[in-house]
Amino acid sequence: MSFTELELKFKYRSDNDQIHSDFYSKVIEKSIQYDRAVGYFTSGSLSVIARGLETFLHEDGQIRLIANPHLTAEDIDAIRLGYRAKSDVIASSLLRQIEPNEENIRDDTLNILAWLIYEDKLDVKIAFTDNNSLYHEKFGIFYDKEGHRIAFSGSANETLGGMRDNFEKIDVFWKEHDRNRIDDMAQDFDNLWSNTTNGLTVIEMPDILKEKIAGYKKERKPIKRPDIKPRPYQQEAIDAVKNNNWNGILEMATGTGKTITSLIIANEFLKEKGRIFLTVIVPFTHLVEQWEENCRQLGFTSFTTCFGSKKSWTGKLQTDVRDFNLGIIRKHVAITTYRSAASEEFNSLIEKIKGKSFLIADECHYFGVSSLRNNRLGGMEAKLGLSATPDRWWDEDGTSYINDFFGDTVYEYDMKTAIDNGALTEYTYKPFIIDLTEDELERYERYTRRLITLYGQDRPDPEEISDLNRKRALILSKAENKKDKLFSIFREKNRDEVSHTLVYCAPGEVEIITGELSRLGYRVHRFDSKVNNQDRMRILKSFDDGSIQILVAIKCLDEGVDVPSTRTAYFMASTSNPREFVQRRGRILRTYPGKNIAEIFDFIVLPSDASDQLYKSVASKEIPRFAEFSQYAINSYNAREIVGRQLQAYSLEYLMDKLPWEVYREFKTTMGAI
Repeated sequence: MSFTELELKFKYRSDNDQIHSDFYSKVIEKSIQYDRAVGYFTSGSLSVIARGLETFLHEDGQIRLIANPHLTAEDIDAIRLGYRAKSDVIASSLLRQIEPNEENIRDDTLNILAWLIYEDKLDVKIAFTDNNSLYHEKFGIFYDKEGHRIAFSGSANETLGGMRDNFEKIDVFWKEHDRNRIDDMAQDFDNLWSNTTNGLTVIEMPDILKEKIAGYKKERKPIKRPDIKPRPYQQEAIDAVKNNNWNGILEMATGTGKTITSLIIANEFLKEKGRIFLTVIVPFTHLVEQWEENCRQLGFTSFTTCFGSKKSWTGKLQTDVRDFNLGIIRKHVAITTYRSAASEEFNSLIEKIKGKSFLIADECHYFGVSSLRNNRLGGMEAKLGLSATPDRWWDEDGTSYINDFFGDTVYEYDMKTAIDNGALTEYTYKPFIIDLTEDELERYERYTRRLITLYGQDRPDPEEISDLNRKRALILSKAENKKDKLFSIFREKNRDEVSHTLVYCAPGEVEIITGELSRLGYRVHRFDSKVNNQDRMRILKSFDDGSIQILVAIKCLDEGVDVPSTRTAYFMASTSNPREFVQRRGRILRTYPGKNIAEIFDFIVLPSDASDQLYKSVASKEIPRFAEFSQYAINSYNAREIVGRQLQAYSLEYLMDKLPWEVYREFKTTMGAI
């Protein structure tokens, strides 16, 4: 929090600098006092320096602004002709300037302004000339906690246009030989503040304006955005992408900060190229808002969100692409979903971007879907794919397409390394062995016999094979004894000690499990596709603070939703696709204050009364998940003891060392394990 840490220039001019980001924002974040005299002041300017202003909310500091009301010709006539008192006209003018709009609502600007005034950290006075001419001087002084001062003067107003959009110039004074200039500006400001400047009258902010601003204060105090610095491994990933000409795939374990890493890379691209049109593709609509917030933390402020009805976004995207090509916009972000990214409308607009374009594909394994194969995004200057597991399950063509488009993996940060380095939490792993009921076993055997028959045919029906495999998988996912075991576990627990617990269940079982856990006295909530985005945020907040003890989910927590406070998870259902259970584990292992270890409980089906062949068929689908989870658990030996005893009777202990992708390759060779 000292100006000595800053590298400053003696002037900032719009031909070479972004005055708001290169000067204002950097200096204000290290200031404890900001005195500013300007021609005009509007609430829109606050959206540009919002991050700096938030610093004053969380630190001891003071902002003093002296501004001129933006009077219209009608206002001046009213004063001159005596229709209305000058103070009333000024109050009306200021009220017009403090109006909500799309940008300041989204940036929480008015809430920040209200909180600053509420906590007596922002004081505004109004200056007007005695002869109704324009008060138009512009200068300011910053102070840090060590007593250093930075003064500046120039053409920029404290308005959105003056700080971000107009062509402006300011001169900056901070060195020892500038002391006289700084002293003079400080004295001029003090004279203004005390209303002792000839030809000017300076008054307090009208009460009616204070009351209006107070009405925008939310119960929630704006959160101070962190100063984001890459961890050493993230810096390695950044360097790897830069050295690969801004292309490649980051294969990083879930929970290790792929999103932030990719946005730091985008900012590095911006620094080198001078401009950026960033396009982000995400799997689900609820991730659009989350990515936008992450982008804001890294300094992006201009957005187009492209999903849902095409009419709702095509017009704005067309305008933003045009303005970027014309040089009106220096940096912009378009965030879309994979569904919308496959549309003709999106592709035809994005391909018109002229240079300095950057693509980030979140969970880039989705990029291999057939609907995206004909995209026109290949002309992007930079292309970055993110995924803990970029290879596609049972889709070699899709995997090849991803690698051809983005290039190879340029940086890998695996689960073990992340845990060893403290980027993820250590965990214990306890498997529960679950048997099939007599009816479940009979149905599984019947489907298996039919599959054997189909695989023996010259031209087996792929749709029937797919349907039978789905039915067999559901038998394992929905095994009745899983629910009995889960409920018996929670009957024995001390209800007051249960918190931050996830239960992953099979489709169609959320209501059953949620209802029974609620009947047992737990504060539990479902978290599935029936819960809308707005309620999800409320539910996750209640889960974080402990108001909700247990969340019961199907797939909604698989990708993109952060639940770092989770300490315990029960895996009642999972497909054989490692992407699903590996990502679920990663979300559970995210670090969180006070969280030193996580617990994973896994329900593994091994049918005791099955034939050797059928037992091996089931084990070959269930044990790869065990192999993946147990290998990094701190109690790996104990977990292997539990499962090894079951497999020993069938001489299948070797399966405990076969990881999912190894089993996958064997499946590909044998056309699937029957």
